[in-house]
Amino acid sequence: MKTLIILRHAKSSWAQPGLTDFERPLNGRGHDQVQRLAPWFADQTMPGLSVVSSPSNRTRETLDGIMPGLRNSLGSNVPIFMDDLYNGSMDDYLSAIWAQVDTVQTLVMIGHNPTCDELSRYLTAPSSAAAQKLMAHHFGTACLARFEIPAEAWADTRASNNELTHFVRPADLETAPAV
Repeated sequence: MKTLIILRHAKSSWAQPGLTDFERPLNGRGHDQVQRLAPWFADQTMPGLSVVSSPSNRTRETLDGIMPGLRNSLGSNVPIFMDDLYNGSMDDYLSAIWAQVDTVQTLVMIGHNPTCDELSRYLTAPSSAAAQKLMAHHFGTACLARFEIPAEAWADTRASNNELTHFVRPADLETAPAV
């Protein structure tokens, strides 16, 4: 059994003229979103954790914001930034999943829409309450989908047979205390 967490980057800013889409930083709301998410990640059991992320500025800042919640599980593993996850298709995201070594038990993937949404809907078995919640909502900024993948190897991850155990929106989480 594998665990996959698909996380869309937090809310970003268009306020700085001259920045490319790739360079856009998080805005105030985005920083608040990651403060809400970090405790959620800290409460998860994530053995054999690996993190793959788009290299864009907003995904890097999202990762920085949740890193306090990942540190204990991540250990000495270093997040991997994959160019194919920026403007990537669902096939690019699936390739990143399938490329994971089997010692990785938990994978956190940080990316962009529409691909995070498409991939989550593709992977979901439609029978859980979390799946119903996913289908009823937009996969907004800083939303995450947590799957139990019934496979021993990441390369065996397939459509529609994975249990979506959590679909979490920042609004579902209590405001984190100021650090």
